[in-house]
Order: sequence, then structure tokens, then C-alpha cells
Amino acid sequence: MAETSTAAARGTRVTYDFVTRTIARTLGNPGKGYFALLGSAVALLAVGIGCLLMLLRYGLGLAGYSHPVYWAVYITCFVFWVGIAHSGTLISAILFLFRSGWRTAVYRTAEAMTVFAVMTAGLFPLIHIGRQWYFYWLIPYPNERGLWPNFKSPLIWDEFAIGTYFTVSTVFLIMGLIPDIAAVRDVATGWRKKLYAITSLGWRGTNEQWRHYTRGYLYLAALATPLVLSVHSVVSWDFAMAIVPGWHATLFAPYFVAGAIYSGVAMVITLLVPIRKLFHLEDLITVHHFENLAKLCLLTGLIVSYSYCVENFTAWFGGHHAERAAFWYRAFGPFWWASWTMNICNGILP
Repeated sequence: MAETSTAAARGTRVTYDFVTRTIARTLGNPGKGYFALLGSAVALLAVGIGCLLMLLRYGLGLAGYSHPVYWAVYITCFVFWVGIAHSGTLISAILFLFRSGWRTAVYRTAEAMTVFAVMTAGLFPLIHIGRQWYFYWLIPYPNERGLWPNFKSPLIWDEFAIGTYFTVSTVFLIMGLIPDIAAVRDVATGWRKKLYAITSLGWRGTNEQWRHYTRGYLYLAALATPLVLSVHSVVSWDFAMAIVPGWHATLFAPYFVAGAIYSGVAMVITLLVPIRKLFHLEDLITVHHFENLAKLCLLTGLIVSYSYCVENFTAWFGGHHAERAAFWYRAFGPFWWASWTMNICNGILP
């Protein structure tokens, strides 16, 4: 191992107290840079709200919806956000079940990213329905009209997949945060100490509390692990259940799951690099952690590359003229540059 610990190399002893005070230091009063970034985020939010209001006023045609494209950019954004949300469950739940000790430095970031990514992904099915003020029609509830959601609709599948995944991921995050909040509570002062005392739910770190906590966390991890496979499989069926050439394939479920974990882990790395630098967490997040995350990227990248090869081979071997034409135009048509960029960046460069 090239580098096991930056703290050890500098002669710093990493203890629980050192970890707690290092993390608590990042929760102090924000500086000017924080407010500058917050202002930029609020400005982008205002632009997004304005676009949404225009969409409500003029309809989905504003987003480029026309024959034969009726999903367009919204389904693309939906798949992206659901995809990057899978890393939190992978790093937290699956690696916890495999007893991977290195996950402890990065899994909280992945869990938080998962919850916010799922919240963002949940917006797109609502935007896609057109008349957003009737969103409750997607919910199966007794009504005097005798109407019931069409459970054959991919829109209903997405609703249940997102709702289930969001609920489990949020509970998983909150439960995991309880000991962390209690640790920060013990070193905080003023109103922050009172806030952390309330949100830590009376955690004292006794043997009985830890015993119940570890057992409950294990059950939640076992429950969340199948969601990694099921949620994005449901998203893949949005495409696979269509008769569009190149989409109607049984490969899509494992293909989408591998791609989701791939993009999610890559996003975790993208977030951890600036966080590590800005908050001076080199003692806690070491090169060893990035190496392990990169190995996960390499593994899922190989699976995605294999899926690309199987897709093209199936289109050629199947002999279906429309499917062959679709893959031919993807590789050598007007958007050949996007296709080859995707293949090179996802398959060759890693």
C-alpha cells in the first residue's frame, strides 16, 4: 500500500477525540466563500423556479416534447440523478455487510448525496406528467370517481421506486447520524449544543444502545441492499418495455445497475476531492480511500464496457434491420462523436 495514513506520516495520532474535533471544526461559522457559493446556488434555484413556472404556463412543448420524442431531456436527467444516488447504498449497506473497514471515512458523504439525489430525481416524474397540480392521481387512494392508477405505466413504477428508495435511504442516513451528532454535541457550545442534544435523540453511547443500534443498522443494510438492484432495474424497464429498436432488451436491468453504481462512485470521488481540500481532511480521507473507490469504478466500468459489447453483438447477431440501423447510426451517424466519447470515457480511460 503506497500510503496508509496521512496522519501517521505526519506523526499525528488518530483517536476518536481527534476525529470528533476535526469534524466539529468544519461546522463552525461559515466564511465569505460559503455565502458566495450559497448565493450562486440560490441564483440557480431562482432560474429553475422561473423555468418551471414557464413550463406550467406554456406546457411540455417548451422542453422540446414533440413527435416522436415524448421523454426528451427530463428522462435523461431522471436517470442521471437516480444513477448517482446508488453509491450511498452501495458504500454504506453493501460494504457494511462485507465488513469493509475503509468505508467509514466516505460513507456519510455518499449517504447524504444519495438522499439529495433521490429528492432531485423525484421531481422529474412530477414535471413529466404535464399537469403537475394533479400529481396525487399517481397515488392509489379511494375516490368517488372509481379511478385507480394504471400499474402497467412506467410512471407509476418510477413513483413507487423513488418513494421506496427515498424512504429507506433517509431512514438509513438519519439512523447512522445519531452517534455522529451525539459526538459533535459533546464538543459543541451554545445553541448548537442544544440543537445537537435534541437531534441526537438522547444517545449516550452505552453498551445497550450500541447493541440495539448495530442490530438495527444491520437490518436496514440488509433491506437497502436489494434496493440497489431493484430501483434502477425498474428505471431500466422504462426503456426495456418499449418496442424501440435497441431498447427492448433483457440486458438493460444489470446494465443500468452497473452504470448507476459506476456514476455514483465517480460522483462520490468528485465530491470528496474538493471537500478533503477545503476542510483539511487529509488526515481522515487518505489516498487509500480514493484507491479503493477507484477500484470500484474500475470494476463497474468493466461491467458497463461488457454491456456495450453485448448490446452491439446482440444487434448484429439478431439480424433485426431496424436494430442494426439504430446501432449503426449511433456509431457512425450525426452524433457519432457523442457515442465514441461515451465509449472511450466509460470503457477505455478507466
